[in-house]
Amino acid sequence: MASNQKNTKLNKLLSEWKDGVVYTSPWLSENGYTPDMLFGYKESNWVRSIGRGAYVKAQDEPLWEGAVHALQNQLNYSIHVGGETAVELQGVRHNVSPRLNECHLYSHSKRKLPGWFTSYDWEVEIKLHISTMFGGRDLGIKSIELKNSVPTRVAEPERAILELLSHVNSKSKFLKAWYLIEGMMTLRPKLIQSLLRNCKSVKVKRLFLFMAENNELPWYEKLMVSEIDLGSGKRTIVENGKLDNKFNITVPEELM
Repeated sequence: MASNQKNTKLNKLLSEWKDGVVYTSPWLSENGYTPDMLFGYKESNWVRSIGRGAYVKAQDEPLWEGAVHALQNQLNYSIHVGGETAVELQGVRHNVSPRLNECHLYSHSKRKLPGWFTSYDWEVEIKLHISTMFGGRDLGIKSIELKNSVPTRVAEPERAILELLSHVNSKSKFLKAWYLIEGMMTLRPKLIQSLLRNCKSVKVKRLFLFMAENNELPWYEKLMVSEIDLGSGKRTIVENGKLDNKFNITVPEELM
């Protein structure tokens, strides 16, 4: 390849490379960047490696958002930002720091994450949850632009709060979720209805409906609860709690 052609490809790569984004070897190869070219770019200090098969601009610090973007859009991982992280990113907070300490990722696949992703220090704790709560469906997931306008697939608030509730197994986690959901005044009942119909967790559905009803959230009355499968029998959410007879779950006594 002539020198000017090499320079053109390098200039194109660098001009389109958003700050914080990781580029992976498979993506680079598919777009015409050979291992020899990448070696030359590294030697010339245009790019640097952050692990096997992953590159960033030489003077750039990668962001977890840019890494998740690479997993989703370059390596085709069925993964999304969800749960508490998605709730916080979309502006629903209760006494939490604006700086995220954790990044909750959800996938229905057990596909192993690449070593460069799991070993790098992203300055947030990465927590991967393998969840089949929605049977692998992408219902309630959308692409939004995070830092540096990087499009990333994130659970919408309606799905994110259900994902968060799947981890409630103590009084402290219960109350944290309770204070979050009491501020979720504008959830869309149509999407909630669809999510609850497809949700496979009886515990999550009962817990969500209990919190929504008892917080008198305006969209709750628009739900068709009779069409949601709530299973049978009791569910212990918190130890030494009090039984709510309507949804058959144990909850902190002070909320009854």
